[in-house]
Amino acid sequence: MKNATLQSFADFLEEVFHALAKAVRQGVSVIATMSWPALLMTCIGLALLLTILPLAIFLFLVFMGIKLVVAAIVLNTRRNRNGE
Repeated sequence: MKNATLQSFADFLEEVFHALAKAVRQGVSVIATMSWPALLMTCIGLALLLTILPLAIFLFLVFMGIKLVVAAIVLNTRRNRNGE
């Protein structure tokens, strides 16, 4: 295994930058060739994805947290009742 040096890290970052630049160029090319209705539907779909998906994940985490708190309270009361 070769030693990690600052130069190898710089080479890695340069490779990542070139890959991202290539992806952006391809994306711009695809967007430039889209028709207006397809572009509109893509924008609406992307907006829905960026707004609804984080909301769904947040609500899932909130309700899972509430469920865990309620389950802990119920289990604690059952343990105290059985221990008497």
